[in-house]
Amino acid sequence: MDYGTILEERTNPAVLMNAREQYMRQCARGDPSAASTFAFAHAMIGSKNKLDVKEGIVCLEKLLRDDEDRTSKRNYVYYLAVAHARIKQYDLALGYIDVLLDAEGDNQQAKTLKESIKSAMTHDGLIGAAIVGGGALALAGLVAIFSMSRK
Repeated sequence: MDYGTILEERTNPAVLMNAREQYMRQCARGDPSAASTFAFAHAMIGSKNKLDVKEGIVCLEKLLRDDEDRTSKRNYVYYLAVAHARIKQYDLALGYIDVLLDAEGDNQQAKTLKESIKSAMTHDGLIGAAIVGGGALALAGLVAIFSMSRK
């Protein structure tokens, strides 16, 4: 795949488990720190499991709402774009990355991510078209076979 390593990177299951355990320990003591929540969310969005990615999105959205630090918000927006792209919610991913680019027009990391998202969209679109085309061919083949068997 040529549409960007950031979208292809996955979190090692041991790292994922460690991040979850640390986050849960902090939750048991009260509100977890922003750093712990971010580490957990970052690990979750790198999971192969779509539900884990969605859990990471929820954490990042909460951080985005609650944290006042501008630099942190920039990271949350960036990783929200990554997370949404990983679960193929490309419209949301582009929305987040466009917000970041509106604020930081020269941000090369964000520009690269936007291109990666667009590339993934194209790749998935071509695959989708191939599946639809293959389905149409299969249906046409079945109709032809059915027609021949009736003669």
